[in-house]
Amino acid sequence: MLIRRTDGTMRLVTILACIRQLIGREGRDPPGAGPGEVCSLLINTFAGDSGEEGEHEEPGSAEAIRTACRRMQGAETKGDLLRIIAGEVAAFDLHDLEAMNARFERKVSHLPEGYRDRLLESVREEIFSAHHRLLLLSRNGGGQRMDEPPDPALDAYCSMVAEACTAKAREKDPRDLYLKYLLSAFTIFVQEEPAHPVGTPFPGGQIVDEWEGAYLCPARDMADDVPYALCPYCPAAQSTEPTYPEMRARRREQRQRESLANYWTNYKG
Repeated sequence: MLIRRTDGTMRLVTILACIRQLIGREGRDPPGAGPGEVCSLLINTFAGDSGEEGEHEEPGSAEAIRTACRRMQGAETKGDLLRIIAGEVAAFDLHDLEAMNARFERKVSHLPEGYRDRLLESVREEIFSAHHRLLLLSRNGGGQRMDEPPDPALDAYCSMVAEACTAKAREKDPRDLYLKYLLSAFTIFVQEEPAHPVGTPFPGGQIVDEWEGAYLCPARDMADDVPYALCPYCPAAQSTEPTYPEMRARRREQRQRESLANYWTNYKG
């Protein structure tokens, strides 16, 4: 079981139960998938970090991480933030990314193959694609809108990262956890995209979706009270209707009907 029932995690158990009720649909849960475990991995970044002890020779410095977080808080533009994140990520290599992905693969190895493959595809995008885009953007000197200020939530995000990594350092090296937060900071505050890519499947069949320029998540509001989670800072909004993949076609049909009704009302009397 990935969730230890301590005082700080009892709320998470309740939240995950709510998520299961919210996004579950009869016949859609993959058999034996363990919805609570999957949701915990997706929502609770801190709890999902369980790298092997001794994986790095030198433990990560919590003080160095706190210093870097203060620098990120001082970023006046997205370009400034990009350069700081790129500098921090430069301390990691491909092995670190592969190890992060391998740990997640082991944790979900018991899931049904079809669901597991869809989930792992999203996780690989979250890790490797984010890293690749970060390198390209930083090497090319940034891109459009890099002169804009980052979202004001960056300040609280950096404080959360510093606190989470300091807490992790009391148990073991916080280096791997810090890498997760750096990649997510790039995705959320530089790219302004959801922490989990569009298409990420949740137990029950719903996905992180995009519709008419807005990002939608079926579990966004259920994770605000989870310590050290990414969700409170994610640009995805809580979906107000189910986000099953087939819902896109239904939304398009609805928009077409609305447009047709508007045409007949305003132009044809």
